[in-house]
Amino acid sequence: MIGAERMRDIVDPHDRGTSFLFADGAAGVVVGPSDVPEIGPTVQGSSADAVNAVRMSSLWADYESGPPAVEPKLMMNGKRVFRWAMTHVVPAARRAIEAAGLTPGDLAAFVPHQANRRMIDIIADALGLAPDVVVAEDVRYSGNTSAASVPLALRRLIDEGNVKSGAPTLLMGYGAGLTYCGQVVLLP
Repeated sequence: MIGAERMRDIVDPHDRGTSFLFADGAAGVVVGPSDVPEIGPTVQGSSADAVNAVRMSSLWADYESGPPAVEPKLMMNGKRVFRWAMTHVVPAARRAIEAAGLTPGDLAAFVPHQANRRMIDIIADALGLAPDVVVAEDVRYSGNTSAASVPLALRRLIDEGNVKSGAPTLLMGYGAGLTYCGQVVLLP
């Protein structure tokens, strides 16, 4: 699985609501056969009521006569995205834990989308994770790398060695279109 985005091409450097939040990034995870199931079922969904909370300023399809004179730029209603995450991501994360047959107390680590540290902390608290659960906070080093944020944070978590191989870890991604996907995996 590969996640890669070059955000500098679509972020308006003058937009104080997005320019300091997003970073370029690329990361991948190799998934292969195993004698033991190491990847739990996914929980995924979207929310049509907030589909325009993250969008492009103008879409090519809007222009019958050709492309616009100005390149489209990413636009985001940060407050709306934050409220959406608190409403939808926490219950989805709980469902992912339950789908794996676990409870929050069984987790060793949590690797959420690295939107911002405040959101990560609030989601972790809302899940009721034990104090010894390692919560990935790669956003401190890499910023919000969008599609690459979960695999980059997972890599840093493994490199730091704070979680043992085989430890149950909740991965939770969400993003544009306000879609989400979560699952529990065993760390390699």
